[in-house]
Amino acid sequence: MSSFTAQQYLPSSSPNNNKSRGLISFTLRRMAGSYFLEAVERASTRNGSRIVLALDVEGPKPLERAEEILEEAGSFICSVKVNKHLVLPQGLRAVKRLVERAHELGLPAIADCKSCDIGSTNRVEASLYFEAGFDALTVMPLAGWSQGLEEVFKLAEGEDRGILAVAYMSHRGAEEFFNMVVYDEELGSFDKLHRVFLRRALRWGADGFIVGATRPEAIAQAKNVVGGKPIFSPGAVAQGGNPVEAVRAGASYVIVGRAICASERPGEKAREIRDAIQQLREASRGRA
Repeated sequence: MSSFTAQQYLPSSSPNNNKSRGLISFTLRRMAGSYFLEAVERASTRNGSRIVLALDVEGPKPLERAEEILEEAGSFICSVKVNKHLVLPQGLRAVKRLVERAHELGLPAIADCKSCDIGSTNRVEASLYFEAGFDALTVMPLAGWSQGLEEVFKLAEGEDRGILAVAYMSHRGAEEFFNMVVYDEELGSFDKLHRVFLRRALRWGADGFIVGATRPEAIAQAKNVVGGKPIFSPGAVAQGGNPVEAVRAGASYVIVGRAICASERPGEKAREIRDAIQQLREASRGRA
């Protein structure tokens, strides 16, 4: 498949196409990135890590356990991700404390809410996560732009927060739809749905993209589409994804959850994974 850069895939405009011109202007502003990516990179440099810790904690007192894991592993990661494991049973007010502690450790926080509803609902959801202190959130491109994700992107721009677009999930069943061949009217040809998602979200100005670590070939394809934009890869270790292979394929950051959270020594496990990724990066620099 042909590769696309951000500039190549901006929508064409004409004097009579105000909607296209407006989207181009908005996309160019979003392409500059958000402080979220800067914060992730600062933490990555400081801790020598490409790990986003997914605090998907279950069992008794999950919030307290998540805080313990964060304290032990915080020096070996570059960001934290929180999803429904904590948000639904604990509520955003309680989770806000965890986000604040992550910030005290110099770690940005991602809300893995996968927004995919009508615009007004998406706006309310995003507003609540941002009010709780989250620096970025995830969205599903399936909702589309107009009266869908447009509200989230514009809210994020106004508050200088990040947006990560889910292009290909990490679990086995994801291939049933994400790998489906569809007709892309804007491209004028057939392509896999996950690559259509990438191009759409790139045009909308997403700060980064989610592609499962279980699919290194999809990561490599995504890298060709999004260029210098970061790829975050979940599903490492517990779902069978190899964090080193994900980085080798082009992932910028690897999202690791259960392998660290379920470990008796989460700090040591985080350091072990971090060091393995570091060795690959150092070897790659040596060959360059």
